[in-house]
Amino acid sequence: MPLRQQQRWIILMMLITAHAINDGFAWIIPPLLPAIRDHFHLSYTELGAFYTFSQFLGNVLQAPAAYLVHLASTSAIMTGGLLWLSVLMFLASLSTSYGTLIWIAAIGGVGRATYHPFAVAMLSRIFKRDYLGRAMALHLSGSSLGQMIGPLLVGVLLSHFGWRFPIQIWSMLGLLVGMGLFFFLKHQKEDIYTKNKALSLPFFSRSLGIYILAEGLWGIAQTGLMTFLPLFLVDYRDFSKGKAAAVYGIMALSGTICRPLIGALMDWMGRRKPAVIGAFIITCLSILCLTTIKTVWILYLSIVLLGIFGSGHAGLADIFMIEMIPSQRKEETLGFIFTVRMGIASLSPIIVGFSSEQISLTNSFLILASVPIISASLLFLVEEKPLD
Repeated sequence: MPLRQQQRWIILMMLITAHAINDGFAWIIPPLLPAIRDHFHLSYTELGAFYTFSQFLGNVLQAPAAYLVHLASTSAIMTGGLLWLSVLMFLASLSTSYGTLIWIAAIGGVGRATYHPFAVAMLSRIFKRDYLGRAMALHLSGSSLGQMIGPLLVGVLLSHFGWRFPIQIWSMLGLLVGMGLFFFLKHQKEDIYTKNKALSLPFFSRSLGIYILAEGLWGIAQTGLMTFLPLFLVDYRDFSKGKAAAVYGIMALSGTICRPLIGALMDWMGRRKPAVIGAFIITCLSILCLTTIKTVWILYLSIVLLGIFGSGHAGLADIFMIEMIPSQRKEETLGFIFTVRMGIASLSPIIVGFSSEQISLTNSFLILASVPIISASLLFLVEEKPLD
């Protein structure tokens, strides 16, 4: 029996909450880096390595995680990953050395691998194509909520309680949300995800390959930029650690507010590509203004635009990708794509950290500004099927 509209939106709301916690773990780390640097006396390269290791395993294991649907229920896979991540990040916050911190965070990051392929494929099945842009936008706003609330939480707690406490609070929230999601999903029919699904290889086409290259290049630049933005504000714009964290949260807030609007615009236009290309161009200009113009209002405007078009367009651009993939091959294909794209992107922080010690963080940001223009140029070669 098809799902009722109310059931679809309840599932969406639950996934929004889980997405906020899952992605929020990645976004509470950058605003904590200045404090972690002072506590362990770390270099840019070591800070970049910490972020890289905390993300890498979770990213590269998304492809094999997509095949777990043949072995266990969706609810067990999705919530098990979130609970694992929450427990291990809590333990990482207790670390007394840099080595312990980095390895526990790396193992905990494995839990991130189970969320994205399952959630995205589920949404693409339960929502019709003319509603998919809005549903994906709302789901991605859950990610933005985590990106926003996490840094703001850091900004409030950091100066009074140190860098450990925000991680511990977020981990406890993850445990609560993970258990709640499990008890909700286990009562839903598994055919919202898959039914009698056969093993298959990932799908590939010329347009999909070009899209993966374009978004993969941007992912490298985006990850490096977002990881070091709080450090840039502290070291080059004289922000306090708490203020840098709060501004980082404001950047995510702008993406939270505007993602549903951009998703609705995509549905109204019946096309995805022009919006994605425009986002890349605006992102390039925002990075250039952020790094070269010290006027306060330009700085804040650049950060807001980065929130809307730099981090905010991420995921919405994937609607373009999802519509290229046959329905019965979505899990394997999305798992493979997320693994390749995010796995490579997670190496960016350690590279940007090393580069920043050689040529300065400002010059590294200027190099990253060229990447979205390259990505936009590549997307002109991708064919798009308009909505019916």
